[in-house]
Amino acid sequence: MILFEDRASTVLYKVLSVIENKKFLLPLNICPIVPDTLIKANKEFEFIDISLDTLCMSQNKALKKIQDDNSIDGILFVKTFGIEFNIQPFYKKIKEINNNVFIIDDMCLCAPKFDYDIENSYADMSIFSSGYSKYIDIGYGGYGFIEDKKFRKNFQDTSKNKYFLEYKKTIIDRMKPIKMHKDELNCIYKVNIPRKYHLGNEFTNWRFSFLADNKDEILQAIFNKENLFASSHYPQIDYKYKDNPMQNSNVNKIHKNIINLFNDFRFTREQAYLVTEIVKQHIR
Repeated sequence: MILFEDRASTVLYKVLSVIENKKFLLPLNICPIVPDTLIKANKEFEFIDISLDTLCMSQNKALKKIQDDNSIDGILFVKTFGIEFNIQPFYKKIKEINNNVFIIDDMCLCAPKFDYDIENSYADMSIFSSGYSKYIDIGYGGYGFIEDKKFRKNFQDTSKNKYFLEYKKTIIDRMKPIKMHKDELNCIYKVNIPRKYHLGNEFTNWRFSFLADNKDEILQAIFNKENLFASSHYPQIDYKYKDNPMQNSNVNKIHKNIINLFNDFRFTREQAYLVTEIVKQHIR
């Protein structure tokens, strides 16, 4: 079953509103719209630090928390920067500890997929987005795969809805051009920014990310030039929700150095070359 809405957060909220699961694990580097959505749905949550290998929620720490704390009955796992890898073995381990844990596979920064096999997945839900600044950005749209047998009483399957089919066609039509554009800009960045600063090829799907000791200086130099910009995602988020934020986190270790260069339609080849010249002049 597919649930389609104007925003992925609406899909998430609707599903959260009908499940009984109360307390979720979230990654410490998550976009605040997610914990805000959980709050709106009257769900509790705790944050788990990330792994420095994947920049996703630490699987070992999450498994230990689920093992030690019976109150944890949900987890939302984000594919940071649109990284792609087989997460099913991790989800299987969660179900082996507690089969009632509701698993959400958050792929909102990944390339949209329409063939996610939720019926044969250990995840209970997967979610995709084509909203602002996603892999494909058409300004709206989010959809989730959920199991028909679990949710047929709550929702209608929108996979055959004419509006969803039009949306799906729009996304598919834009997939090849945006991938070509991303590949071209990523190539410019890879060739012109010294390799030792690269975060890794697996982290270039959403934006091209690299690490620099003088992040603030580089960002200031980029923003000082007309029509140039960059980002630095994602910061540690728990300070917004807790009085005692996590200390010495891996999220902070990454965030103090990370810069994300745009590789979507907001950036041209010319802008990519200009921004790499600035990076080369300042990076250390």
